[in-house]
Amino acid sequence: MVSKLRFVFFIILMIPQGIMLWMASSSPLEGNKYFSEIEALSLASALILILVIPGLTVNWLVGKDLNNMRQLCSRVKQGNYKELLSLPNEARNGEDDILVLMRDMNWMARQIEFRESAWRQAVEDLQASRSRMQVMAMTDPLTSIANRRCFFDTLDQHFKALACHYQPISLIIFDVDFFKKINDTYGHQAGDKTLLELAKIIQENSREGDLAARIGGEEYALLLPNTDSQGAVGIASRIHKKIAEHIFVLDERQQISVTASIGVCTLSQFLCCIDKEKIYNYADQALYYSKHIGRNSVSIYDPDTHIIHKVA
Repeated sequence: MVSKLRFVFFIILMIPQGIMLWMASSSPLEGNKYFSEIEALSLASALILILVIPGLTVNWLVGKDLNNMRQLCSRVKQGNYKELLSLPNEARNGEDDILVLMRDMNWMARQIEFRESAWRQAVEDLQASRSRMQVMAMTDPLTSIANRRCFFDTLDQHFKALACHYQPISLIIFDVDFFKKINDTYGHQAGDKTLLELAKIIQENSREGDLAARIGGEEYALLLPNTDSQGAVGIASRIHKKIAEHIFVLDERQQISVTASIGVCTLSQFLCCIDKEKIYNYADQALYYSKHIGRNSVSIYDPDTHIIHKVA
């Protein structure tokens, strides 16, 4: 634009200069020293005007608009899309290039806002899906309590933390007595209802910070951080009694009673020198001791003497 204006100014200012030279060439002024100086000064002034005036004119005509556009670009870079360029509501035929450009910049700012908003929503949806998948990966689909993977991950975390502070950790393992008979007699749907009710009893009788988990089939575990053997036996005995007293409703006509065999183990000293798998193995041995002596009982494994005895 500036170049075009300079060309126009060159034509406008050079025409009078040419006419003046043409008229002076056939007059007594042609050789006049003062006239020649005036002529040179006039030409120099015209050239200066050609160089300066177009730039000033363009700046006067579009400088404010260019500054507004620069400010819009700066706001867009900072994520501010609310303040767009102020323009007439409707485009008209014959609008100059600056107005057309400003409308295009407003349109681009809106498009960037829409796409950024869509991108952010996609990221939020992806994060939500990832969170749901993580929860699903650590949750038993039938009972909605922790699954085997979550149980052993949590056992590992607590074991490391408690080993550093010499705090005890206890584990209770439950197994439904004669569960196969329930499935064979009443069907697998009845078996699932029994497992679901059992999970609720265990969870309702655990404390905040304990972890109830289904670790396979009809086998459950309750991890008790910062709990000594006396506390673990108390919780195991209470849950054992709740299970025995509970009426399991299979449907409108069928109700059954269920018992459970339970194994308990507590590790309280030198956890850093003990394999975390041992507490599970010890509690599992106590569980099978309960089954061996007639089921429907609570047994505890003593890791110091490696002796198992019935406590309830």
